[in-house]
Amino acid sequence: MQSVNVTFPSSTGINIAGTIDFPDSPPKAYAIFAHCFAGHRHTPGAARVCKQLTNFGIAALRFDFPGLGQSEGDFAETSFSENVADLKAAADWLGQEYNAPQLLIGHSLGGAAALAAAGSIDSVNAVATIGAPFDPAHSVLHYADKIGEVDKHGSVEVVLGGRRLTISRHFLEDLADTNPEDYLHHMRKPLMLVHSPIDQTVGIDNAQSIFRVTRYPKSLVALDKADHLVTKQGAAQRAADLIGAWAEQYIEPDHTPEAVGPEAAVSHLATGTRYGVVVRNNDRSISTDRSKADGGRGKGHTAEGLLMSALASGTAQAVKAAAKGMKLDDVNVTVTHIHEATFERRVDLVGQLSASEKSTLLAAGKDAEIVSLISSAHIVDVF
Repeated sequence: MQSVNVTFPSSTGINIAGTIDFPDSPPKAYAIFAHCFAGHRHTPGAARVCKQLTNFGIAALRFDFPGLGQSEGDFAETSFSENVADLKAAADWLGQEYNAPQLLIGHSLGGAAALAAAGSIDSVNAVATIGAPFDPAHSVLHYADKIGEVDKHGSVEVVLGGRRLTISRHFLEDLADTNPEDYLHHMRKPLMLVHSPIDQTVGIDNAQSIFRVTRYPKSLVALDKADHLVTKQGAAQRAADLIGAWAEQYIEPDHTPEAVGPEAAVSHLATGTRYGVVVRNNDRSISTDRSKADGGRGKGHTAEGLLMSALASGTAQAVKAAAKGMKLDDVNVTVTHIHEATFERRVDLVGQLSASEKSTLLAAGKDAEIVSLISSAHIVDVF
């Protein structure tokens, strides 16, 4: 995986700071992620979700809304409607510079913005939200005791996550004028709502209300034991796994990997890594890398590990093939690299087997085709 920082113009022309997380191979599709109220692109809900989506071949753009994070602008001068327009601007820029987004994801108020923007972004084939409120105005209800100051002074300063932010009259009036049923009724995109049943900030009833108003196809999935900001270890990654697996049925691949049969293996360097390599065999991809001790990042199988895996799996398959009619429940094979070209292979047979049957099966494993293939391999180099 590789993360690339980018800059693009907002709906009002100011500079927006963003990051695109790329998968190891050319992306199947692109997504855009809208962060939570007064958050930024590096919050766990944004960064962890987008990075995890790369495992599904999806490249995801996460960006800071104006006046937040590293983006230009004044938060006090922004509004929910402007955030919606900025999502459209991000989609236009992504389509011009890379490929148009097919998946739109939003967290909390960003989820509401994603729902509002989805209908006007033609390339989007699916929409997913995490902890999204039914009514965008929900995001400022926690400061209800200070709202009166807006009428008196025109704005109110609040502290969120240790930062002082100014909520303006314009911001509140825009929220008040936003009717979620207007855009939810008219959104005709497949929808997934991911929501924690124990969310104390935006209750699960919000997801139920969105589900009730929107059209099919739609799904409501519980993100168990997660807090609203999905900061608990593994929560954001689980949300991404749910969304990534669901979105695959709606994505039209921008890039289709070349077909590779069982008789060949084709590799290419993994994006953004030093020694990472993606290998395809039998139309399946495997990520490989060197160990950290050998200069890599340890983010995949090592070449040596693949060799040991081949020996272990080939031995187990040979034993299974020879066990017809025998009560073999399992076969555990452990291959250990001792030194240089020496490997130790241990075979553990599980089941009600006689001494004769065990001998037969061990002999089959010893003479596994993969063993003879490796020992007698003749490599013809073509350059």
